[in-house]
Amino acid sequence: MNLFFLSLPFLVAFLSAVVAKTEKVARRSSLVFSVIGGLASIFFAWPYLFNPQSQLLGTWFRMDSFSALMVLLIACIYIFALIVSVRYIGHEYGEKIITFSQYKMYFALFQLFVLCMLVVVLTNNVLLLWLALEGTTLSSTFLVGLYRKKTSMEAAWKYMIICSTGISLGLLGILLLSYGAHVGGVAEGNIFLLNKLAESAHLIPINIIKLAFIFIFIGFGTKIGLAPMHTWLPDAHSKAPSPISAIFSAVLLTVALYAVLRFKFIADNAFLSSVWTNHLFLIFGFLSIMLAALMMLIQTNYKRMLAYSSIEHMGIIIFSVGLSPLGAVAALMHILGHTFAKSMLFFGAGEILIRWKTTKIAKIKNMFEEARYTSILFLLGIVMIVAIPPSALFVSEYAMFAQVIVLHPVVSILLFIALGIIAYAMLSLSVKMIFAKEPASATSSGAAKPALAEATVGKEKWNVTHTIMSVELCMVVFLAWWLTTPGSMGVLGNITKTFIY
Repeated sequence: MNLFFLSLPFLVAFLSAVVAKTEKVARRSSLVFSVIGGLASIFFAWPYLFNPQSQLLGTWFRMDSFSALMVLLIACIYIFALIVSVRYIGHEYGEKIITFSQYKMYFALFQLFVLCMLVVVLTNNVLLLWLALEGTTLSSTFLVGLYRKKTSMEAAWKYMIICSTGISLGLLGILLLSYGAHVGGVAEGNIFLLNKLAESAHLIPINIIKLAFIFIFIGFGTKIGLAPMHTWLPDAHSKAPSPISAIFSAVLLTVALYAVLRFKFIADNAFLSSVWTNHLFLIFGFLSIMLAALMMLIQTNYKRMLAYSSIEHMGIIIFSVGLSPLGAVAALMHILGHTFAKSMLFFGAGEILIRWKTTKIAKIKNMFEEARYTSILFLLGIVMIVAIPPSALFVSEYAMFAQVIVLHPVVSILLFIALGIIAYAMLSLSVKMIFAKEPASATSSGAAKPALAEATVGKEKWNVTHTIMSVELCMVVFLAWWLTTPGSMGVLGNITKTFIY
C-alpha cells in the first residue's frame, strides 16, 4: 500500500497533463502533484537511509540504504527539474516553439519517466527492473525528440536504438543468470528475485555467471554512457530540453549504474571475491575518462561539453567502484556531488538557450553583461564540476586518488593528466563564452546582435531557475563539508555494504 500511495501523485500528474484543456491547468496540476510525489518519496525513503538491512516491501519490492539514497536523489532532482520546466517549457510554448499537445506530452511523459526510475531502484524482481529500465528509455525518447526537428529526431532515434539494444543484451544476461540459478537448484520462485539470487549465488555455475555479468555490464553500461557504448549520450543530452538533460545526467545514468551494482554484488558473492568484476570496472572507467578528455578539447557546443563531462564523471564513479571496498565510498561521494552540480549546469544551459537561441559557444557574446546572474552561477557550477574546492567532487576525487596512487601509480598519473585536460577545457570554453565581447566593427556598423529572446526586458532578472541553481550550489558546498565528517563515513560505509562484497 505504501508503494501504491507513493506512485499515486505521479499517475495523477500524468493523467492531469493528458486531459488538461489549457496550459494553466497542465502546468499547475503537474507542479502541484509532482511536488507532492517528490516530497512523499523523500519522506518514504529517509528512514531507510540509515538502515543497511534490506527490508521487503511486498513480493516484488524491497528497500535498503542504497535504494533509499537513490530515491532521495531522484526525488530532489525531479522536484527541481519540474520547477525549472514550468519556466523553460512555458517559454518554449509562449514563443510558439512547441504546440499545446507537445506541452502536455512533456509534462505527462516526465511523470512516467521518473516513476520508471523509482521502480528500478525499489524493485526486487530482476525482470521488473529490466522492464522499468526499458521504460525510462521509451518514455524519455519522445522527450528527446520533443521539438520534432531533424536533429532532435535523429538524436531520439539513436538514443532509442542504441539503448534498447544495450538493454536487450542486459535482458539476455538476466535470463542467463536466472537459468544458472535454476541449474544450481535455486527454488523456481526465487530465480528472479535479487535478494534470493544474492543469497544463493554460490549455487550458480561460475561460467554462466561470468557470461551473464558480461552481458549485463555491457548492456546496462550502454545506458550508463560508458565508452565505447556512449555514442547516444552527447546527441540526446544536447537535443533534449534542458530540464530533461539535467535529469538524464544527474540521475538516469546513476540509476542504470545502480542496476549494474546490484548484479555485481551477486557475481562477487558467487566468486567469493570482487577482483574479477573490479577489473571490468577499472578498464571501462579508465576508457570513459580518457575519451572525455580527448573529446572535450574539440567541443564548440556547451550542452555537448556538459554531456561529455557526464561520461567523464560516470567513468570516475565506475573506476572508483573498481577500487573497492574503500573506492566504493569515494564513488558514493562522487554520485552525491555530481548529481547536484551537473543538474545545476544543465539548468543554467537552459537559461542560456532561452536567451540566445543557440548552443554554439562562438555565437554567444556579451553574456556577462546581458545575463549576469546566469553567468556567475554557471561559472561557479563549472568550478564545482571540475572539482575545485570547496566542491564535494574535490573530496571524492581526492579519496579516489588516495587509493589509485597506492594500487596503480602509473594509471594515477594518466588520470591526473586527463582530469587536468578536462578542467582546462571546460574552464576555457566557459570563460570564452561568458566574457566574449561583440566585435567593435559589428557594433559600429549596426550589425544585428545575436537574437535575445528577452531583449524587450533588457538586462536579465532573477528568476526561479537562478534560485534552484543557487540551492544546488549550496548543497554541493555543504556536501563538501559533510563528506569530511566522521558521521558521513558511517552512513556511506553502511550503504556500500549493500552492493560491495
